[in-house]
Amino acid sequence: MLVHRHPSSENKESKSDMRRLQKSSKYLLNSLCIRSRFLTKFKRWMFTRYGFFIITATLIVFINEILFYEWSRFHWPNIESLAKKSTVEKLLLVADPQLIGEKDEGLFGLITRKDADRYLAKTFSQVNQYIKPDWILFLGDIFDEGLSATDDEFKRYFDRFDSIFQYENREQKCIVIPGDNDVGGEYYGDKQPILRQRFRNYFGRTIALYRQNNIEYLKLDIDMFESYIDDKRAAIMEQTQNRPLSSIFRIVLNHWPLLTRSARFVKPFINELEPNLILKGDSHHFYIFAYDRINMTNRIIAREYLSQSILSIDLDQKRFIYEISVPTCSYRMGVDRIGYIVLLLDSATKTAHLSILSTPRRYISLYFYAAYGICFLISLVLILLFPRRSLSKWLTLNR
Repeated sequence: MLVHRHPSSENKESKSDMRRLQKSSKYLLNSLCIRSRFLTKFKRWMFTRYGFFIITATLIVFINEILFYEWSRFHWPNIESLAKKSTVEKLLLVADPQLIGEKDEGLFGLITRKDADRYLAKTFSQVNQYIKPDWILFLGDIFDEGLSATDDEFKRYFDRFDSIFQYENREQKCIVIPGDNDVGGEYYGDKQPILRQRFRNYFGRTIALYRQNNIEYLKLDIDMFESYIDDKRAAIMEQTQNRPLSSIFRIVLNHWPLLTRSARFVKPFINELEPNLILKGDSHHFYIFAYDRINMTNRIIAREYLSQSILSIDLDQKRFIYEISVPTCSYRMGVDRIGYIVLLLDSATKTAHLSILSTPRRYISLYFYAAYGICFLISLVLILLFPRRSLSKWLTLNR
């Protein structure tokens, strides 16, 4: 059955469509006009003095606080193929954070502490997410003013350490060894028993043996003035005599160097403990020593940089013992190469794979901020001394 529509109803519908179309066009036109006016005003504001300073300040903050960190992370090696193997243990090595104390920074101490702590927290969070380590090894000099700190100050320093590195959440997979800035040892006679005891109260025994997944970690605190036979051997044997070192990897952790000492120290130390690797901090620089047990000589196989992004070391042979010096992770130590080390121990091939995870040179960012601050102050003074009208009038008269 055919339905015939009345001509008047068709006219009404067409007029209604036209009105809707006109409203839509008008709304779109108004929107474009509003947007155009906003963009025009924004462009004008951009070229004003205040707009220029706000935009440049935002850009500098973006470069310093985001781009520099991401740029450093972009250059980290891809460790995924090695790290995902079931026979690999992932270690994150952290050396010499030296959290700034409350006595030696002067008027700007609060600012410098906040900035240094924030830098450590941000870089550590990045490397921790990147590696997802099985163990985190802190290789001494945790605090900068540990020797002179009162008990209350030391407690506050520990709280900051915990806040930065989330230590208490990861305590079961962290090993922290003392450095000379924590308990003494840099100068003869400055290592006081009370300082060692205070460190033990927060971080456990300073000589201890840990074992997990075919890896043994021997935690030591042998300073530059202590011998092995006379001073430390009995304490070490107490930890190891009932738990023989029988794992695939034997890692010694000590803040100070061990392999560069005299043969009287090195020979009995190596013969009794049989370490594959020695990990240390103290120097703030990266290097790897290889000690030849037959010739009793040292040679450097890497310094500051690696010849490839990931260096592999064969730990299956017994002739060479390797000592790795881990660079500082704090920009306050005055060195160019700052960062962390990732160490992957493969028990199937008895190989250690390591790489440096460099972090941004924070002083460059601080110089940027300082330069911008100086320019801003100079411009502010000129604006106050020479308002726009006065400046235009002065320029007109001096043409």
